[in-house]
Amino acid sequence: MARKKPTISDVAKRAEVSAAAVSMALSGKGRISKWTAERINKAIDELGYVRNNNAATLRSGKTGLIAVLVHGLKQSFNLEALQGINSCIDEHKKVSFIMIFETQAELENRINIALNYNVDGFLIVSDRDSNENIITRLNALNIPCMFVSSSARSNQRQQIGLNALHSGSIATHYLIKGGHMHIAFIGGDQKSLDRAEKLAGYFTALKEHDLKEDTSLIIADSQQPPLAEKIASLLSRSPWVTAMICYDTATTRSVIPAITCCGRTIGKDSYINRDIAIICLEKMNDSDFISPSITCIDTSGTQMGWNAARQLILHMDNENHPLYSEAFHPALIIGESA
Repeated sequence: MARKKPTISDVAKRAEVSAAAVSMALSGKGRISKWTAERINKAIDELGYVRNNNAATLRSGKTGLIAVLVHGLKQSFNLEALQGINSCIDEHKKVSFIMIFETQAELENRINIALNYNVDGFLIVSDRDSNENIITRLNALNIPCMFVSSSARSNQRQQIGLNALHSGSIATHYLIKGGHMHIAFIGGDQKSLDRAEKLAGYFTALKEHDLKEDTSLIIADSQQPPLAEKIASLLSRSPWVTAMICYDTATTRSVIPAITCCGRTIGKDSYINRDIAIICLEKMNDSDFISPSITCIDTSGTQMGWNAARQLILHMDNENHPLYSEAFHPALIIGESA
């Protein structure tokens, strides 16, 4: 004969507390003493009680499930944001439903899957420009969502993003203050809004220091010809270049050997050793054991992910709590390369 599953009443009887106290302990709501919570948890373990989430969902109308959709895992920022999101979700005793997507069609598919599981909200880590359509769709279903992006757009709703223009600006200012007057900007897709923002910061800093814009020092990332050939051509026609701002970590990894192949070295001594200073506009991974260490942007991805999750959860628990946008101003992590 099958053993009868223990109930909340059984747990309450074993712990010598009320059923209401057990419910509060299970839901994390209400105030119960540490001593009472320990008695309840001990009773749960002894009886082998398993909470009926379906019943809890029927009572509250909520599943506690949050869809976390991430646009690929190649970017270090996305991994950091995911870490922050999971930390916050765990802290608030919610459950994350993580799915990865690469294309717009895959994103739509992941949203449909999550909706079938009755998620309470969405957290989307992406730099795509389809945010507004998704917000409109989910708002019509009364399901909140927040976006986390490595670039912030001034007109974007419900997004925690990095101020990409500021990234380009502080990197350029830093190099100019270090005595560099001929600074190249390397990498990034010409159609990328994130790249456009970073370039705008680069141009703004040049203008503020009365330095002439030279578009021949700007190289977009493309397959043909290879980036190494473009770097060689750049240094051949403009040997006075003493610094390079790299769009992202992938560009940085390609630029370093390309500079070395041209007989130049990476570093801060642009006068005697003819070093070329490098700054990466993304945070370099701890696993990138590159010498010299690379000066880079601190994207604060973990904190941004945590903030976005926190906002979403507060709104899920109280609809009067607004979902607002926030633009993070990055800082430089100073290494040996600049």
